[in-house]
Amino acid sequence: MTNSHLFTKNLLARLGAPICATIVLTLSTGSMAQQIVRLADVEPLSGPFQSQGDTNLRTLQAAVDEFNARSKDLKFEVVPYDAKGKAQEAMNIFRQATDRGIRYFVGGGSSAIVSGLIETINSYNARNPGQEVLYLNHQAIDPAFTEAQCSFWHFRFDPHVRMRMFALTSHIAHDKSVKKVYLINQDYSFGQQVEASAKSYLGAMRPDVVIAGEERHPIGSTKDFSPYVAKIKASGADTVITGNFGQDLVLLIKAAKDIGLKVKFYTYYGNALGAPTAVGTAGVDSLRLVTTWETNAMSQRAKSIYDNFKSKYPKSEIFHTGVIEMVNLLGEAVKKAGTIEPKGVAFALEGLKTAGTFGEVQMRAADHQLLAPMFIQTFEAQDGKKVKYGVEGLAYGFRTDAMIPASATEPIMACQMQRPAR
Repeated sequence: MTNSHLFTKNLLARLGAPICATIVLTLSTGSMAQQIVRLADVEPLSGPFQSQGDTNLRTLQAAVDEFNARSKDLKFEVVPYDAKGKAQEAMNIFRQATDRGIRYFVGGGSSAIVSGLIETINSYNARNPGQEVLYLNHQAIDPAFTEAQCSFWHFRFDPHVRMRMFALTSHIAHDKSVKKVYLINQDYSFGQQVEASAKSYLGAMRPDVVIAGEERHPIGSTKDFSPYVAKIKASGADTVITGNFGQDLVLLIKAAKDIGLKVKFYTYYGNALGAPTAVGTAGVDSLRLVTTWETNAMSQRAKSIYDNFKSKYPKSEIFHTGVIEMVNLLGEAVKKAGTIEPKGVAFALEGLKTAGTFGEVQMRAADHQLLAPMFIQTFEAQDGKKVKYGVEGLAYGFRTDAMIPASATEPIMACQMQRPAR
């Protein structure tokens, strides 16, 4: 190692920065510089939604491992942070990460955290021209983030609430056995939007369907869902639609199982985070979902990521593709831009199309919303054909009933974005 390299190593050590985390490393052989981009992953790694945060972090690392294995000159490094599900903690993390020179943020958790991060990043970038940071959101699906609150510095890699609900209700519209629907959701912006969009789309597509009840409950603090389940049973509903995730979905499904509630559960996140284990055999032909992940039709890239993930966490599951699409699109954008500077990468991301995990995906330039296919699935016994893989160590997995193309759920444009000068 040369004296200059030793000096750099010692300086970084005094600053508390890991050697592998430098943004650009020049190879001693004099070949092309290898670029290393750090991704600050802000997740709830403790608290009631720890399972969600852990799974997102594990999926991100598996996607990064796959990308790094096939990329010669560009590597990603994941730097995890625990926001504990709290907006103020996320703001503290933002300051810590930017002080460390990290300029790419991913994750978030709740809509409140993501909203705060978007506003903070907008303000930070206005104050720090030439040192901008970029926010790559792969999980918070509040429509406002690509509509009223859309920002040049924010990109979303997962279909938002209304896109998912349109796909879901389009499928339900063809099921004549659905006559009475009960809506139960977490009482904050996301849950409220699931409820509102379900009523709107069902009213338009199936005006004969009765909304048998609407229920909102506190997020992450309800321990006993039996009173809610009793109301669902008393309503005579044959179908439940819920956006609940993590602990709130697991406990809801457990309570329904305990009293023998026989309804179809249409969910956003019923394919992971303990929900399949909670429902067990009682969920066969009952637990359903709208999702971007299709285990039975994985591409070579998806299979590599899946195998890496499952080898380390056999009882955990990848439950959406937003993380995977994000890593691949970011890599493509860096190559297209010819720089790792966030502003140049942001312009390169706009309108970018690529072969996604389960078909072509596109980052819509006008609002920074990813357009990707979705699937409607039903929990069934593993048969090696329609259900090739069990989930969470079970002999049960998800059968795909319908594929909804990206073009069918493309949202109406509602973003008035202010862009910086190139």
